[in-house]
Amino acid sequence: MTSETEDGWSLQLSQKLCKLPMGRISPQAMEAARLRLLHAVGVSIAHSDLPAAATAWKALGFSRGESFAFGRNLRLGAEDAAFINATIGHGSLLEDCGPGGLREGSHPGTFVIPAALAVAEELDADGAALLAAMVVGYEAVSRIGFAGPPEIVQRRFRPLGVMGAFGSAAASATLMGAGPEQVAAALAIAANLAGGTTQGIFEGTMDAYFEAAFAARNGVVAARLAMAGAACPRAALEGEFGFFQTYGGAAGKLGEMLADRPSFGIETVGTKRFAACLQNQQTLALIADGLKQPLKAEDIARVTITRPAVGTNGLNSPGVSRSAPFANMLSAQMSARFTAASALLGHPIDDPEFFDRHHADTAIVELTRRIDLVPMDEGPVSVRIFLTDGSEIVLDDDKSAVLFPNLADVARRFVLRAGMRVGQQAGADVRDIILSLDGGKKVRAMTCTIAAYLDTARRGAA
Repeated sequence: MTSETEDGWSLQLSQKLCKLPMGRISPQAMEAARLRLLHAVGVSIAHSDLPAAATAWKALGFSRGESFAFGRNLRLGAEDAAFINATIGHGSLLEDCGPGGLREGSHPGTFVIPAALAVAEELDADGAALLAAMVVGYEAVSRIGFAGPPEIVQRRFRPLGVMGAFGSAAASATLMGAGPEQVAAALAIAANLAGGTTQGIFEGTMDAYFEAAFAARNGVVAARLAMAGAACPRAALEGEFGFFQTYGGAAGKLGEMLADRPSFGIETVGTKRFAACLQNQQTLALIADGLKQPLKAEDIARVTITRPAVGTNGLNSPGVSRSAPFANMLSAQMSARFTAASALLGHPIDDPEFFDRHHADTAIVELTRRIDLVPMDEGPVSVRIFLTDGSEIVLDDDKSAVLFPNLADVARRFVLRAGMRVGQQAGADVRDIILSLDGGKKVRAMTCTIAAYLDTARRGAA
């Protein structure tokens, strides 16, 4: 708890955060920020037409402002652009990801980057300022996540929903030029905006994506209120009625929040290779990389997937252990059975639009009925395939590195993804702009280039 004479935890954290843009950000953290931005923009260029994105545009695409939103050649108010871009970023399930629980805010790129990008454009900020604000946003949500009691997750609050506004508020306030007191106020307001259940994840509905969107939008609003002088509680995090006690029923850990670290939060986050739940990534890498060629459904007698019951490869997240039927795209992407069956048959499991079109595919669904999920206490993921001719295929290589591609790998994937929408050369041009964004370029130079290429692609497809 905080005594009347002590600084509150949010202010103590903000004092640490405000030092970062003043030369305290390591080259490794800036490279990680470029990687995060490159991945997020590539996914958003390629997949801005999914159903949830269309819904967000229909609901919030009417304001006019300075901020770019993927999918249409319009500039919106910052809050609306942040909401739409966050919906797009999360709606593919190709986002970045923490190791699970509150740590790193689950999928920080889905709320920190949309908020930071929208505010940076509104303020005509340069690329270095955007990347620094991203580092601050990731750091805020990482440190608060490490300090938070695990009971928050045990009570079934969704980590992204309860943590997201902290990251977007810190990033937005940093771009707005906030000092420690103002960042602390933004964090205090964000504590009031936490929320989110996992029922939408379980049922596969759009509100799961909108949790990231509200987190991005609410963070921008929290920062604006803080900059306007909003009076906020000193003990918003640690108080008797503050964030930790309200959502977790337990105290937070100040030492974890303020501890010196060997690296920044933005450096420790993973990056998905496949358009599926974090917990399915290693299983899919085993199948995609381990099979010499796709299998035929009629040749597969049974499949056994052995995975830890909980953790990064666990079977405990809502919908991961789901059996048929698969009513929608998200329920298929979350399912360990459906994603594995799709991988075994050689389908494009890195493309969210595949899951949108084929979540009820008869051959895939029938194969899921022959896949057994075997939980264990701990250990590596393994896939054992029993074929109808009596032979077996065992896949058990170490795929723990699948979530940690280097910048060159992400750049290569960027050109492939963006190139599907705007062409390979245009994709390469945007890639080069992002990779050099901290060299004095304005953020708007990047988004204007993206908008022009997308507009050309739309006219060509008409």
